[in-house]
Amino acid sequence: MKLFKPSLTLLILASLSLTMGACREMPSHQGSLQTTSAEDAQFVKKTSELQAKNPKQDAQAALARGERYFLCNAGRSRTVPGLTAEVYAKASERCPTQCLDGVTDALYGENHAKYLSAALEYSAQWNQVIVKACN
Repeated sequence: MKLFKPSLTLLILASLSLTMGACREMPSHQGSLQTTSAEDAQFVKKTSELQAKNPKQDAQAALARGERYFLCNAGRSRTVPGLTAEVYAKASERCPTQCLDGVTDALYGENHAKYLSAALEYSAQWNQVIVKACN
């Protein structure tokens, strides 16, 4: 019973310390919101530029230059857009995977979400061309 009492005291002190720490004023994230907003705004132009491209022609041009790589999806997936997991698993042994600029699992705002959607569509078409060279 004597061994239990010091442990209980430590537990109570630790709980009180955490409780008191939680009562402190949290720092303002105003700077973070401004950064996120600025980062989000850049994706208006990026989305427009990406939608003006032809992913199938771009992939064929890359193959002509000797470049063979898949385009990734945002997030931590083990697949790429436009291919089944099985096809990608087999082909990824011969071709690496890269991500378009701005394709991340962080979301900066509405414009970034639109860009990620356009990038997903572009990447799916690109990957369907590239996979033929990776089998």
